[in-house]
This record gives sequence, C-alpha cells and structure tokens, in this order.
Amino acid sequence: MKLSKQEGKPKLARGAIFAVDWAKESRKRTVYLADLSSRVVKKIFLDKPWTLARVLDMAATTTTADSAIIAFDVPLGLPQSFFDAVSAIPSWRSPSNFVDFLNRACERTSFYAGTTDASQWTIDHPFFSVPPGNGGLKRYIDAAAKQAVDLYRDIDRLTGAKSVFIKSGVPGSVGSAACALWQEIGPLLNRDRMFRIWPFEGALQVACTSAPIVLAEMYPRSAYATALLDAEPEFRPTLIVAKTKRNVRCAAIERLRAAGWVRDHGVTIENWEDAEANEDDFDALMTAAALLRCELDRIPLHRPCIRPNCAEGGILGTASLNLDLPARTFNPHSHSNGRSMSGSRSEVTRNAAEAC
Repeated sequence: MKLSKQEGKPKLARGAIFAVDWAKESRKRTVYLADLSSRVVKKIFLDKPWTLARVLDMAATTTTADSAIIAFDVPLGLPQSFFDAVSAIPSWRSPSNFVDFLNRACERTSFYAGTTDASQWTIDHPFFSVPPGNGGLKRYIDAAAKQAVDLYRDIDRLTGAKSVFIKSGVPGSVGSAACALWQEIGPLLNRDRMFRIWPFEGALQVACTSAPIVLAEMYPRSAYATALLDAEPEFRPTLIVAKTKRNVRCAAIERLRAAGWVRDHGVTIENWEDAEANEDDFDALMTAAALLRCELDRIPLHRPCIRPNCAEGGILGTASLNLDLPARTFNPHSHSNGRSMSGSRSEVTRNAAEAC
C-alpha cells in the first residue's frame, strides 16, 4: 500500500463532508457538500460527468478544511464469509483486508461481470442480476450458501440494505454502482494517494488526521430520519421516504428547511430545488444534511463496527438513529416534528418498495 507523502502531516479536525450519490452511469452522479465552518449544505457543480478522480480533485481544491470525508452511497466492504472464501483461493493471494481485496480484484477483468443464472454463481463471479419471476433472488442466496457464503453483511441486515452483489432486478440494487466505483478505486491503490478508506485503513478520527481525504460509505435511508426528525437519537427510528414521488420530495425538503436543528444551528440549505427535482440530488442533499447534523450535535458519525474491520466495513450516519425501533413512513401531509410520525406496519410495507 502506497500513501501520499502528505500522510504524516498533522491535521486538526475534519471540516467538510461530501455526500456523493453514485451510479453506474456517470451522468447520474451528483455531489453535495456539508461545510462545517460555514454551516452550509450545497451542491457542487461540474461541467462534465463526475468520476472518482474528479471527486478527489474537487475535494482537494474546493475546501480549506483540514480534512474531508467523501461519503458514497455505495458499499465499501464485503460479507465476511465471502472475504473468507476469497482468502482461501490461492490465486487471490490472501488479501489482508477489503482495500487489499480491491487491489487484487482489479487484476481480474471478468470479476465484475454479472450473471443471470444462479447455477453460474461462483466466488470469482459473484455479481448478478435477479431474473424475473418468483424465487430468483432466493436461488442466488442458496447458490452462495452452498459455497458457505452469505450475500449480506451484518450492517446490511441491520439497516435493510441490499446485497452488494445484486446489480439489477430488484428496487434499490447497488451492485452496478459498486462495480463502477470499485473499478475506479482499484487502480489508484498502488500509487501515491492522498486518501484513506474507512474503516479498513484506520478509525475515522485517526484516518482524518493522517490523510487529507477519507472515503467512506453512506446509506441515504439511514440519513432521512436524522435530517428530518427532531427526536433524540434513541427515539429516532429509520424513516422510509417515497422519494420517487415529487410531492413527497418537496414535502421532505420543506420539512428539512424548517427543522429545529437547522434553525438552532444556523444551517443554510442551498440548491434544494435540485433535490426536489430528482431522486439523486434528494439523496445526496439529505445525507449531507444528516451528517452535518451529527457533527453539530456531537453525535458519533457511525456505530461501532460489528466485526473486525478487515472486510465488512460500516456506514456513516447509523449512530444517530435507533435501528432497533420499527421503521416509520414519512407523511408528506403531516407537520409533525418526529415525536409522533405516520407509520403503521401496513403503511411501512406498502411504501417500502418506493423507498431507497
């Protein structure tokens, strides 16, 4: 592993958080900044499609913060059982952690190719599109289980996230975006670089003081409640938002701009019209706002990692809500501050398919 010469330069504190809504297609990617010093959430504009290199350059040049976190809505981690299976294959040369794994994976041109037939699932070809019809996903889960692999990380189950290996075929799949980002990260790992990847290259505070930029994972669904509900973290459930509906996005943005924490901390929300207009901007703005709130309220940015930090990783924003509470549904017609929120179990089920 080669790190930039700037690695040893002391840093005071993180001062900027970039929330990146990533996608396989570069034209669908968007970036929002939460600036801690000015307490502003705003969109970062670029006259060309976003790539990882452009995001890194932007973070290095558009903020005077001592360190920056770039949070992607893409898994940065693997199920421990899959990592163990990879480590047992001699040709993978026993990667030491997820970052080392990415370095190995970029040497394999076919690793990221997907399948549509569960009988073709292997450790060397783990990505897939769920075929139409009943039981398509279960067949892949069973195929992986036969090779002692669980397709889900612990944090995926805790937050209700999809498996990193699902490229398409179910709502909210993240595999295609993960493949796109991982393939851009891999070639940079053996060069001098100014970034670390959390949590595999150090605890967050350590990483932020030893490198100018830290890459991390976010999950918008875990951010909605923090951005929109005034309740204290222990009483703040996961919030389901039907973000595909413009009227719901507009109501959520209105709720955010009027939130007590935004008023009390003197936060300015810019470019909110773009977030009303499309889902990608909505997720990036909401996540940037939620992570800014965590910093201003002095709430840890993440839960303790469930396993040792070699494979599974973690998700920023998960310490600011109670994942043990039943999920609630955002009601665009309610003016609740979050202590009494719409959300019968039937409403949650009915709206879940429309949510992140």
